[in-house]
Amino acid sequence: MNAVAAAPLAVPVRKSGRRWKIVVYSAIALVLLVPVAVVGVTWYFSSQALQVSPDHPTYKLRVLAIGPHTVEVARTADTVRPGTYSLQWLPSGRITLGSVVSANQNDVVRRYTGNARGLRAGSLVHFDFWMYHSPADLHLSYRSVKVPDPLGLMPAWFVPGHGSTWVLIVHGRGASLTEGMRPLLTLASLGFPVLDLSYRNDLGAPASPDHEYHLGASEWQDVQAAARYAQAHGARHFVLYGFSMGGSLVESFLHHSQLAGRVRAVVLDAPALNWSAVFDFRANQLSVPGPITGLAEQIVAWRLGVANLDQVNQVNPGADFKVRTLLFQGTADTSVPPSANMALARARPDLVTYVQVPGAEHTRSWNSNPSAYTAKLRAFLSVLH
Repeated sequence: MNAVAAAPLAVPVRKSGRRWKIVVYSAIALVLLVPVAVVGVTWYFSSQALQVSPDHPTYKLRVLAIGPHTVEVARTADTVRPGTYSLQWLPSGRITLGSVVSANQNDVVRRYTGNARGLRAGSLVHFDFWMYHSPADLHLSYRSVKVPDPLGLMPAWFVPGHGSTWVLIVHGRGASLTEGMRPLLTLASLGFPVLDLSYRNDLGAPASPDHEYHLGASEWQDVQAAARYAQAHGARHFVLYGFSMGGSLVESFLHHSQLAGRVRAVVLDAPALNWSAVFDFRANQLSVPGPITGLAEQIVAWRLGVANLDQVNQVNPGADFKVRTLLFQGTADTSVPPSANMALARARPDLVTYVQVPGAEHTRSWNSNPSAYTAKLRAFLSVLH
């Protein structure tokens, strides 16, 4: 009988070494990828601040019903907000919206004035808080002019007046000359010549070499060019009027321009004066972790060519406020932290007249209560005559 050879015992393959290599390689990959991801996220957020993105009308709001004096549209955060706004439709229709008559979860009914010809149920409209397309909508005579600037010719609108104190209007980030239309009728009624100016990277204006915003660090030179243009046409003094980022341009002009001493007064509407506070405010809304926000702010500074944002922030009340200033700030602002502007104003009550507007969104203090806004503006500027 032949003996059957015993099968050799299976020797288990040791996998611990291979598993250890996987762990090590994964850890190395994680160490390499996490910084790359963090840099990518922070670069994205820094680009949101510096990227040129002009606002355009969006004809997406649908009219649900239209009557002789009321219009019904879908409910949004804007359409239900109290105040004065406008609805615009192509090719050139516009009505002025007034008080809210009724509202539910889905739609809003508001009173309106103006010619609603061409507007019907189903029409797509643009809800606008800038109100007017040009000074012509306010029945004001004006000229389109070109302001010589180091980068080229900057478009501007000039509304004639009398006297040698000119108002220079500086719009905000992504906005256009039309942002300055709301207070224009008041400025004209006070007799001021008004120059509503554009700056680098605006539509129709020369671009900066890098095609990015500099948060006022370089754009103030375009305000200076406008002031020199005004001087060449009879201006001796100025009132600077800045909206949002335009406020940063105004304050940068006051720090750097040789013409700063010619400024008699400043008007600011929801100004972005403390960019660190603005970025922190926006990051908090988006639940961005603090370390990511801090790194993004440092990347913004690096892209601007400065050591840190303190070099573009206007946060030192003693040094940064030297001229009588009227500051409008809405309490419902979701772009600029109201607390930051309130703190700056409280630090210099001798120079800053602070007007808090309950419920107003970013740069919409005029819309919330046009008559109150106009009264404050008129009282502040009347002493200059």
